Amino acid sequence: MNRTIRYPLISLVFLALVSWTQAPEPIKPLVYKVEFSGKFFTTDNLGNLFLVTRDNSIVKYDQTGAVKARVNFKIYGEISQLDVSNPFEIYAYYRDQQTVLILDNLLSLHSTISLNGVSTGEISSACRSFDNGLWYFDAGNMKLRKTDKSLNTKQEGLPFATWTNLVWNPKQMLDNEKYLFVNDSSQGIAVFDVFANYFKTIPITGINDFQVKKNEVYFYQDSLLQRYNFNYRRYDTLLYQPGCKNLRIDAGNLFRWQNDTMYVEPFINY
Repeated sequence: MNRTIRYPLISLVFLALVSWTQAPEPIKPLVYKVEFSGKFFTTDNLGNLFLVTRDNSIVKYDQTGAVKARVNFKIYGEISQLDVSNPFEIYAYYRDQQTVLILDNLLSLHSTISLNGVSTGEISSACRSFDNGLWYFDAGNMKLRKTDKSLNTKQEGLPFATWTNLVWNPKQMLDNEKYLFVNDSSQGIAVFDVFANYFKTIPITGINDFQVKKNEVYFYQDSLLQRYNFNYRRYDTLLYQPGCKNLRIDAGNLFRWQNDTMYVEPFINY
């Protein structure tokens, strides 16, 4: 006698759920990885990776993970900031020596700018201007200045005391052709127009690295890759990734520094 076994519909749904929950998670594709236990890293908009090692060497990797250049300017000491916003004209700031080195895309030295003597105080941060000049923050009188490469002043801001009673000591600045962003991890990110006029302060503190894409600031904090739209004052979370020293996104890739290794993997959710 033929018997047909009929499973109740609820049993079939249960079996499907068990099968789905037991399926292994897909492995993220990896572009490349590099062992790295250095000081910090940054990326440019072409997807190149720049590592600053413990001995202050700069190592550049292209989009495939191939080493394109490695340099060390030992006489200048510790690198404070590496500005790669123009991939073909890189600014390396050595705060202890008050010196900016301008490098080409293969990290060859193009020119040197000494900031010794331009202020009675210290130049705490310096970066490239959108027209390939120089921005620097004069801690002596709490002002921003923009100069050409010969240190001829092009723009000078009002003292910070005109809009705040706090003492600022920024360690990172970034010019995105529309605004200048000045980051003090204790105070936030102050935003200025290209004429050094104060615009607003973004209430993000406790970070030492950030990116700007259009009207949004991207940063990694508390295991979250976040973005802040400073026009609408709105936060979004892009990724939860605990245990990282830093995360950045550029050219469709996620650059993840974790467990003394740089992981570069596709990331299109932004």
